[in-house]
Amino acid sequence: MNFAQNIYRYIVILISILIIGTAGFMYIENFSFVESLYTTVVILSTVGYSGGARSLDQRGEIFAVFMIAIGIGFVTYGASGLFKAVIEGEFKKTIGRFKVTKAIENLRDHYILCGMGRIGSIVAQKLKANNIPFIAIDKDPKILPLIENNDYLFLQGDGTDEEVLRKAGIEKAKGIIAVMANDSDNVYTILTARDINPPIFIISRAGEIASISKLYKAGANRVISPYIIGGEKIAQSIIKPNVIDFMELAIADNFELKIEELAIQDGSELDSRTVEQAKIRQLYDITIVAVRKPDGEFVYNPTPQFMLNKGDILIAVGRADSLEKFEKLTSPKHGK
Repeated sequence: MNFAQNIYRYIVILISILIIGTAGFMYIENFSFVESLYTTVVILSTVGYSGGARSLDQRGEIFAVFMIAIGIGFVTYGASGLFKAVIEGEFKKTIGRFKVTKAIENLRDHYILCGMGRIGSIVAQKLKANNIPFIAIDKDPKILPLIENNDYLFLQGDGTDEEVLRKAGIEKAKGIIAVMANDSDNVYTILTARDINPPIFIISRAGEIASISKLYKAGANRVISPYIIGGEKIAQSIIKPNVIDFMELAIADNFELKIEELAIQDGSELDSRTVEQAKIRQLYDITIVAVRKPDGEFVYNPTPQFMLNKGDILIAVGRADSLEKFEKLTSPKHGK
């Protein structure tokens, strides 16, 4: 029973005792309603009786003893319930759930992260570091300290449960990340998410290589196998160690050189200009290593005569400050 239910039950019991006591003194002592209510409150609040509204006869005194016993039991029950609520943090949980509910209502174009295991916790750290809005879902209560320490928006529940996904705002979400330990859970989550929000972007973890095709068939846009990636990276570390070292440095948060993807938006002055006309290299000291067209086609190492258009996604390499300046050029704020 949660904190709110405890408080409600406590109030109901208190009102019931007041009604019994008031009615009892009205019947036994022929007190008025106000006198009976006053006498009952005195007994319950002081656990004793020193005159009250009027003196009591023998029957009234016996009833007063009965009310005192009830009062002691009520106080003991209430104190233990409130003490339990404080110790277990039920009040904090109630407030926390209210805040989560309000925060979810305000979310738009966010990501839903299903699974907060070893992979999920890393994903959460990266999303938070890059200010990408997300809400995490996991049914294991043991991860609550991790959630509290990192102040993640979180729902405790099963990521395969349609009701939980709806509570996480899946209808308004931009994407869902299914990284639960069980591949069958990921498949079920993908099917549910695709049914509720057909256009949503879905990325999933594959624990078994045999599950990759099943996850794609279920509706995942992208499937990542940590074991395949780990094995390939180990092999490439032997075959091409310098390339691996460079790539790791390029994606590190504290490295001077960065690899970024930048979308040319409608109204950008880059629209309908060639790479040479844009003078990207000369003005920003940035190299465009690839361009992804709106249809998904990749153009690698575009020539100076390559035409840039709105909707193109540029894969650029350069210093962090140069990329930040160049990103403004892709914005409609700097349009013609």
